[in-house]
Amino acid sequence: MLYNFILSQEAEEAVHNATEWYEQQRNGLGKEFLIAVDNAFLSIQSNPLLYGFRKKNIRGYSIRRFPYVIFFSVKRGTVEVISFLHTSQKPRI
Repeated sequence: MLYNFILSQEAEEAVHNATEWYEQQRNGLGKEFLIAVDNAFLSIQSNPLLYGFRKKNIRGYSIRRFPYVIFFSVKRGTVEVISFLHTSQKPRI
């Protein structure tokens, strides 16, 4: 079962900015980053309860190849991505 999936505007902008930055570092790296992010989103959407709590009702998914964490909540069959952060950033969740 796929859960409904909502990506906050802040998270969407962060993904976009990171993709552009990686593409500037090396041609094609932005695409590789975006594929990793899409795979992470699909995994979260497919089975969000696999991922542990990071704070109260907020769960987290760490992207293996890239230093980013996806913070999300699960409510009534819906996954809401709250933030998408580089691991050097302090979470504001």
